[in-house]
Amino acid sequence: LSFAASRIREGEYDSTLDETMLTREIREVNQGFNRMARELARIEEDRAVMLAGISHDLRTPLARLRLEAEMSVNDDEAKRNMAADIDQLDAIIDKFMDYARPGEVKLVSVHLSSLIDRAVASFRDTSQIRIQARVPIDVYVLADETELSRVMANLFENARRYGRTPDTGVAEVEVSYARSNNWVQISVRDHGTGVPPEKLPQLTIPFFRGDTARTAATGAGLGLAIVDKALARMGGRFELTNAPDGGLVAYVRLKRAG
Repeated sequence: LSFAASRIREGEYDSTLDETMLTREIREVNQGFNRMARELARIEEDRAVMLAGISHDLRTPLARLRLEAEMSVNDDEAKRNMAADIDQLDAIIDKFMDYARPGEVKLVSVHLSSLIDRAVASFRDTSQIRIQARVPIDVYVLADETELSRVMANLFENARRYGRTPDTGVAEVEVSYARSNNWVQISVRDHGTGVPPEKLPQLTIPFFRGDTARTAATGAGLGLAIVDKALARMGGRFELTNAPDGGLVAYVRLKRAG
């Protein structure tokens, strides 16, 4: 029962227990457990179908709106603003889908520096964010490559939005690496204003909005919640703290591969 419950916790709803036990009490417990597992599997399937439908149904009118804006709006600034709003809505849909993604992951050996370099390359606007990564080229971690790419992208996006240095208005981000026994720790540090210590544990709560400097209403409020959930699925750990001399530091810990 304990083993089957742990599999249910990991999202493996096909776990079943023997319903032919001779002992009535154990048989009834097993029957109840199996009913619960079937109901959870049905709910999960319904949720996946619903989310896919929501994503499709929202994106279709958004695509039409973008086309109509391009075709019918003569004011270039208004056209740019409408396109930016549509892009923001599309990005928020992606965040919802990422957070609600089923729990199954495929853990493989991932070349860490290459993955981080690809994530850094997608943040090209140096007027908003500059990222320096110092990760050895011989480090491999046990992770799902797609999930870990989302983790790094969300951390960089969080720094771009909320971790800008007050005097320059640019997010100066440093990515560093440390190793402890079988664990690899990746640190993503910005030089912004940081977060009040009492609010740090709340930053991974979905939709939490604390200090307005770090939680401007241009996102879904899910970025760090997605990071926390993704790392938990990969058997990793996530921690947030303030740097002693200012700024927020995100620690990503994963098992070393090999």
